[in-house]
Amino acid sequence: MENQHQTGQTGLAIIAVLASVALVHAAWWWLSDSVVAHGNLVDSDGYARLVRVLRLVETGDWFNVSLPRANWPYGGSLHWTRPLDVLLIGLALPMATFVGFAKALFWAGVLISPLLHGLAAVTLMWAARPLIGAGASVVAGMLSAVAFGVLGYATIGHADHHVLVGLVAVAAFGFTLRALVSPGDAARHALSAGWVLAFGVWVGTEIQVTAGLCFGVAALKWAVQDGGGGLAVNRRMALGFLLGLIAALVIERGPGVWTVQYDRLSIVHVTLGALIFGLWSALGFAPLKRAWARLAAGAIGGGVIFAGMVALFPKVLVSPLIDVAPVMLEIFASVAEYAPVPDPWHFLVYAGGVILALPWAVMQVVRSHEPERWGWLLLVAGLVVYTLFAVNWIRWSLYVGLFSTVALAHMMMRAEALFDDFAPAVRVTGKVWLLLLIAVGPFAVGMAGIASTSSPAGTREFVDGDPRPCPVQAMSRFLNRAPWGDRPRMILASANDGAELLYRTPHRVMGTLHHPNTQGIIDSIRILSGTDDFKTLALMRQRRVDLVLVCRRWGGDAYRAVEGNLYQRLLDGDAPGWLAEVALPEVLGTAFRLYTVAEP
Repeated sequence: MENQHQTGQTGLAIIAVLASVALVHAAWWWLSDSVVAHGNLVDSDGYARLVRVLRLVETGDWFNVSLPRANWPYGGSLHWTRPLDVLLIGLALPMATFVGFAKALFWAGVLISPLLHGLAAVTLMWAARPLIGAGASVVAGMLSAVAFGVLGYATIGHADHHVLVGLVAVAAFGFTLRALVSPGDAARHALSAGWVLAFGVWVGTEIQVTAGLCFGVAALKWAVQDGGGGLAVNRRMALGFLLGLIAALVIERGPGVWTVQYDRLSIVHVTLGALIFGLWSALGFAPLKRAWARLAAGAIGGGVIFAGMVALFPKVLVSPLIDVAPVMLEIFASVAEYAPVPDPWHFLVYAGGVILALPWAVMQVVRSHEPERWGWLLLVAGLVVYTLFAVNWIRWSLYVGLFSTVALAHMMMRAEALFDDFAPAVRVTGKVWLLLLIAVGPFAVGMAGIASTSSPAGTREFVDGDPRPCPVQAMSRFLNRAPWGDRPRMILASANDGAELLYRTPHRVMGTLHHPNTQGIIDSIRILSGTDDFKTLALMRQRRVDLVLVCRRWGGDAYRAVEGNLYQRLLDGDAPGWLAEVALPEVLGTAFRLYTVAEP
C-alpha cells in the first residue's frame, strides 16, 4: 500500500509539472506567437534540420550528411548528428497518416522543443530530489516552465537540438548527484552518468562542459574524502562514458570511420574518453592513502590527458569554430544565440534567477553535511560555469535557467516558512508575493529595464500572410510557380534565407548560415560586396548563379550595403547590364528585388 501511495504521489507530481509546462507553452502560442501561426519556424536552423531529415527519409542513407543543393555547385553539409533526426521522424510518423509526411514533419519541428521541455522538467524533478527533497523538486520542475533562458529555446517552432542537450545535462546531473550522495548504489549511478554524458556528446559537443563538471566534482570528492569508493565511482563513470562514445560513434558514422572533427562526435571524443578511463584504471594500482597524494596523482594524471590530447589533436583546446574564416565569426556575432548578453537588463531576463540561486546554493555548501554538500558543490560549479559562458554566449542561458531552478525551489520551500507565525491574511499575501519575487522577480526587473530603454515596436506589415520583414515563405510561392519553378535554379540570396529557400523550393542556394558551408557564405559576400563587375560576373558564372534575390527592408545584411557595391546597386534598382530585374507582384515588390542573370 505504501508503494502504491508513493507511485500515486509521483504520478500526480509528474502531471503537475507537465501541466505547468503545457500551460506556459499554450499561453505563449495563444498570446505571443507570431511565427508558427503564419506557417514559419523560428530560425534558419529549423529549416536546415527539416531539409536534412527529408533527405534522410528520401535517400535512406544514414551516414550521408551532405546537402547537395547548398553551397551550389559544390554541395554543403551540416555538423549535426542523428538523434534529433530520429526523434523528429518518430514524432512525424503518427501524423503522416493524416496530413502526409512533409507536413507532419513540419509540425514535428514545431512541437519537438516544447515536448522536450516537458520531459526536461520531469527529469529535473527526478534529478533534484536527493538534494532538495520531493516537494521542492516538484517546484523546481514547475519553475523551469517560466525560466526565460529555457523558453528562449523551447517555445514552438524551435526545430533544433538545444533543449535535447539541456535535457541530457539535467539527466547527467541527476545520476552524478546520486553517485555523490548515495554511497550504497554510487557505482551504478556513476555508470549511468557516463552513458548519459556520452549520449550528450553524440547530440551536441557542448555537453563536454557538463561532462567536465561531473567528472571534476566526482574526482575532487575522491581526492579529498576517500580513495576507495570514490575511485570505483570515477572508474565506472569513465567506463560508461567511453563505452557510450564508442557505441555512438559506430552508430553515427559507421565502423572504421576515424575522421577528426571537433564540432561533431568523432575519434577526438572517443580518445578523450579512453584517456580518462585509462587514468582511473591506472590510479587503482597506486597506493594513495593520503589526500595530498590523491590530489597530486589526479593533477599529474590530468596533465597527462591534457598533453596527450594536445599532441594528438592540436586544435582540441580551441573553439570548434577555429577553422572558420574570420568573416564567419563576425556574422555569428550578429546572431542572437552566439552573441554576448548586451546589457544588465537582458542578463536579468535571460539568466537573472542565478542572482538569487547562486548565493543560496553557496550557502548550502557551507551549511550542509556530508554527503549532500557534494551535491550542492556540483550545483554551484555548474551555475558559475554556465553563467560565465552565458555572459559571453547567450545560448548558455538555457543551462543557467534549468539549474537555477533547483536552488530557487529549495529557497522557496525555506522562505515560505517565514510567514507561518503571521495572521492568515498576512501569511497568504506574504507567501504569494515572496514566491513571485523568487520565481520571476529578476525577469520582471529586466523586462521593465528593457522597456524603459527601447523604442516602441513598429506595426508589422504582412506580405501575403507573412509578417516578417523578408517574407521568404511568400517569395518561395512565387519561385515555385512558372516560369521559375520549371526546373531547379541557383539562387544567390542572404545566407539567413538560404535554408528556408532549400526547404520551401526545389531550388539551389549558395550560402546557408552554418559554418560547414563557409565557402558559400564567403563567395556570397564577395559577389554582393563587389565593385568590379568583371570579377563579380566571373565568380557568378563559376557558381552558376541563375537568380539574385535581395530583401529591401531588413538591415541584417547592412555590412554589404556600401555605396557603389553590387548589393547597394541592386537595392537601388541600378543593376549592371548582365542582370535583368524580374517584375514581382506589387505585394512582393515592397519587400524584395529579384534579378535574373544573363546567359553567357
